Amino acid sequence: MKKLFLSILPLMLLLWSCNPPEVEGDPEATETSKDTATAASAPILEEQDTTLQDIQHLELHALGNNIEEIRYSKDTLETKAGSLVKLKFINEGVDMPMVHNVVFTAPGKYKQVALAGARVGASGNYIPQSEAVIAASPMALPGQTVEMEFTAPTKPGLYDFVCTYPGYWKRMNGVLVVK
Repeated sequence: MKKLFLSILPLMLLLWSCNPPEVEGDPEATETSKDTATAASAPILEEQDTTLQDIQHLELHALGNNIEEIRYSKDTLETKAGSLVKLKFINEGVDMPMVHNVVFTAPGKYKQVALAGARVGASGNYIPQSEAVIAASPMALPGQTVEMEFTAPTKPGLYDFVCTYPGYWKRMNGVLVVK
């Protein structure tokens, strides 16, 4: 019995030291269990930038159901320089060959980007790795809606957008006006 008591004594001391019993009327015992954190003792966090970025909501539709009819619903989109653009891209095509994307490019580079996208092929989503590409949506199947976000160029000017599915660039292109 003495052996048993001696073997559990260290365990009892350990448990008691982790959570000592409160003694009624002992102010020191109750003070240790109170939360003493204050705003002054809280760690100082780095001040975060609270500047709100302009958000520009745009919507663009891919129209037509054959190569002669295909087009974007708008040939011009406008946004503020440096704003966050949230684009909703809706493919209103019905038949399977009507797969589209929208790729925003540097000024005057939409044809070059579209031709390079055709060489990349379906495995690369028809989007080339190029400095001329500002932002690109994934391919939208007929009836599908895709949403994308990107930051508009900070330099005002006329940028381009284009569908990079092979051959569609000739009829599906437009201008992004950055003010």
